[in-house]
Amino acid sequence: MKILGLTGGSGVGKSAAGAEFIACGCGVLDADASYRALCDSCEPMLEEIRSVFGDSCFTNGNLNRKKLGSIVFADPDKLARLNAITHPYIRQAARDTFAVWEAQGKPLGVYDAPVLFEAGMDTLCDATAAVLADRETRIQRIMVRDNITRDYASLRIDAQHSDDWYRERCDFLLVNNGDLSALREQVHTVIHTLLG
Repeated sequence: MKILGLTGGSGVGKSAAGAEFIACGCGVLDADASYRALCDSCEPMLEEIRSVFGDSCFTNGNLNRKKLGSIVFADPDKLARLNAITHPYIRQAARDTFAVWEAQGKPLGVYDAPVLFEAGMDTLCDATAAVLADRETRIQRIMVRDNITRDYASLRIDAQHSDDWYRERCDFLLVNNGDLSALREQVHTVIHTLLG
């Protein structure tokens, strides 16, 4: 089984691309959902977080991700410490999922991760693909999805990597400006190229 890392900025439509891969019989793992599940149930990871960041990040015994986020996103060193704790667990959870897919006979597994390269998860992948979309398309999607203003949506996009950043790093580019048939065709091309 081959593994494709799927990434891209906010509002590009990674979920739509993921749905097309699923429709083609591929497994798709959402890295954010996987992390949230670990935050709810992975006791060894939670104990490491507690030992470094203290009980104040927990509410009624459960990790309060918002509170933890307010601590780590204000301090790059603390974010690096959190990543050092969580990334090995995230990596192992991905490997476990890939093993299940392989046993099921899936030809291709897709690892959907917004911070694929930053987290070093591209090293688990045979190839990488970025989903790209026009700026205005992204702004409209983010405004609708998150119920925020145009200015805030623009700020969010401006704080993320440029399309060129992805072009320099990824093996494939999927352009998703809303034409699902065009997206489907691009997904089929990626699958055909990877699997021959």
